Amino acid sequence: MNKIFISVFFTLLTFIVPVYASSVSAEKHQVVIGVLAFRSKEDTLNEWTPLAHYLDKKIPSRTFIIKPFSYKEFNEAVAKKELDFAFTNPEHYVYFSALYDATRIATLIRANVGGNELKEFGGVIISRSDRKDINRLEDLNDKDIAAVDKLSLGGYLAQSNVLLSKGIDISRSAKVTFTDMPHDKVVYIVESGSADAGFIRTGVLEKMAKEGKIDRNDFKIINPQNIKGFPQALSTQLYPEWPFVAFKETDPELANQVAVALLSLPRGSEIPKNAGYYGWSIPLAYEGIRAIMEEMKVPPFDKAPVFTVNDVIRKYALSIIVLLGTLSAILLFLAYRLRKLAKTLKKESQALQEQIVIREEAQKYLRRIANVFHNSREGIIITDASKIIIDVNEAFCVLTGYSKEDVIGQKPMILRSGRHSPFFYAQIDQALEREGSWRGEIWNKKKSGQEYAEFLRIDSVRNTDGDIENYIGIFSDVTEHKKQEEQLHRLVNYDPLTNLPNRHMYMTLAEQMLAFSKRKGSKAIVAFLDLDGFKQVNDGYGHAMGDRILQKAGACLAQQLRQSDIIARIGGDEFVILLSDINSKDAHELLERILEALKEPIEVDGITITIGVSIGATLFPDDCEEIDILLRHADAAMYRSKEMGRNRITYYTSEDFKFTI
Repeated sequence: MNKIFISVFFTLLTFIVPVYASSVSAEKHQVVIGVLAFRSKEDTLNEWTPLAHYLDKKIPSRTFIIKPFSYKEFNEAVAKKELDFAFTNPEHYVYFSALYDATRIATLIRANVGGNELKEFGGVIISRSDRKDINRLEDLNDKDIAAVDKLSLGGYLAQSNVLLSKGIDISRSAKVTFTDMPHDKVVYIVESGSADAGFIRTGVLEKMAKEGKIDRNDFKIINPQNIKGFPQALSTQLYPEWPFVAFKETDPELANQVAVALLSLPRGSEIPKNAGYYGWSIPLAYEGIRAIMEEMKVPPFDKAPVFTVNDVIRKYALSIIVLLGTLSAILLFLAYRLRKLAKTLKKESQALQEQIVIREEAQKYLRRIANVFHNSREGIIITDASKIIIDVNEAFCVLTGYSKEDVIGQKPMILRSGRHSPFFYAQIDQALEREGSWRGEIWNKKKSGQEYAEFLRIDSVRNTDGDIENYIGIFSDVTEHKKQEEQLHRLVNYDPLTNLPNRHMYMTLAEQMLAFSKRKGSKAIVAFLDLDGFKQVNDGYGHAMGDRILQKAGACLAQQLRQSDIIARIGGDEFVILLSDINSKDAHELLERILEALKEPIEVDGITITIGVSIGATLFPDDCEEIDILLRHADAAMYRSKEMGRNRITYYTSEDFKFTI
């Protein structure tokens, strides 16, 4: 009997366990983040796993895992659509963007070995210190060079671009060996003498030296660049740091959640500090890197561009019209002559019939051009060489509110919003004269007076002599996109209840202000404020009333401060302020005014409520120079104010943690 029972139990278990396991796995979906391992895969996994744990907590419905890759492995994984997100270098992102519609959602703020904030990086050209024959870029001709990968910005493209600017095509004048990741391989190859020189990204040499893997004095930098504020060895210009990337197949809601989580990660906190970076910022622009890749014809820009009929139409529409008109006139003349000679010139008559067919095809072609012009969803404006408008399409009228009659004969400056300086428009003119085209964002104004943002591209059309005949502008309205960017910035940096800066924004502004005070040699006060009796308001009148009190208290505080001061709400009924460039006496008087102002009764919806405030303050730079420690001092002083009866000001002193009133 027992054997039968045990057999039935294990049979049921074989059905229940898989069902339970599948239900649990269904609750939390795995999200795979691919990371390019520019050091070892083990180091990469250790550095970025804490970020996956952080995202697990921020987005509990998902489980995030990190997968480090070499270039080849990364490309294969993306091609197979095995990744939800990617964290890679800028040129690799441009590669993914061109082939797979990848989109950047945040940009890394890296930290150097000293912990300083770095938003940019570049390339370094190294050689052994004892190589007397390699000191300049020109010395790299006919040398053996080690580099990471043809797609590596810091490990190949940046250096190659610098060499090209000097007229040196390194792909032809030297032997380049690609090692793949990590960059450490290049350093070891140069150290061993197997290569004359090497290309690596900034920070690698310093980090390897700090880890004790190399002696920094064994290497020298070719073409050294001294850029103010950049603490690492550098041979090229600087480029934006690595982007965090979502793919076309990635769930848009998940991408938004991850973007907000990354931008909300406190800069300089333990998670980024352990991984050797500083934090995240909104996505930076990478068009400059794309231009370098296109110029150097590296994948995926190593193929000749497809030039379609529509491209010809857009660029040479007016020239085609003029040419076909001239051709039509010639055909008419030939038709007249051929009719007179029809009886005696049979061959010429046949040729005339063929030309008539060509003319009919040309007319059809012109109708197609006109159809493209009139039915385009983008606004199109055509001017003559003097920038007088000669035609616009229907989309232009819809987007701007102007009719054709309103603008033909006018100059495009009729659309100017007044936001841009004359220098801005002068730069556009210079680009058109020098390069023949300009692309970018610009603010213009509709006929109604409403301002709007547009992405505009302008191309000049030249005749066979090289003289400009026309300018063609094509634009689309991007106002909503700009508003979404502003809303995201406000969501990340401001308290939605009081519209005051939040803790993240306060720390950023305070660090800048204290750095300015330090350079100037002036004093500053950091104060921590906590409303007295606020809990009783919430308990007695409800949270809606509490929110109104917080709004009025925040407005009252802001009204008392100077324009140069900073105020923020950091949570609950707690506020922090920074009084810059101020002496102790004036600061105390200002804090006294705040104290008295918040004692005044507050009326909300006919109800009069009286609160107070307990203030703790600390002095910069006397007590400390770091904002984090200053905030802790001010917080401790505020709690002493609470202990001593509330509704008062207490100053922090470093002497045995004593306080004075």
